[in-house]
Amino acid sequence: MGKFSKLVGTDGIIVIGDDEFKIKSLTVEHIPLFFKAMKAFSGAKEDGSMEDMFKNMDDTGLNAVTELIKTTLELSYPDEDANERAKFGLKYMSVLLPKIFEINSAQQDGREKVKLDKIKALQTKRDASKE
Repeated sequence: MGKFSKLVGTDGIIVIGDDEFKIKSLTVEHIPLFFKAMKAFSGAKEDGSMEDMFKNMDDTGLNAVTELIKTTLELSYPDEDANERAKFGLKYMSVLLPKIFEINSAQQDGREKVKLDKIKALQTKRDASKE
């Protein structure tokens, strides 16, 4: 184990049905993409739906979020078919996004934590409405 191992973003696990999926953290070359995606959620309302959050996003934000999911899945599952990764990313974006932000935010300042909390709150609300 290297000196940086305990300090860098750790991988995360998401559970869908009975399956667990390991989500790998991003690396330094993904910083601009990560922060563009975070910025895309800056105007999100805590009590809004996930659909409303995406409807209010501009093309730049939407492209950043799409690329963030795509990049994360490529890093996490490089041997999977690109088309299957794309379908998975679309179907489970509301599960993937909170985990992607969580594992890549080593130290959350107030603004980043608020954005992450908004995304998590929307996911929780969405999950509760399915029950």
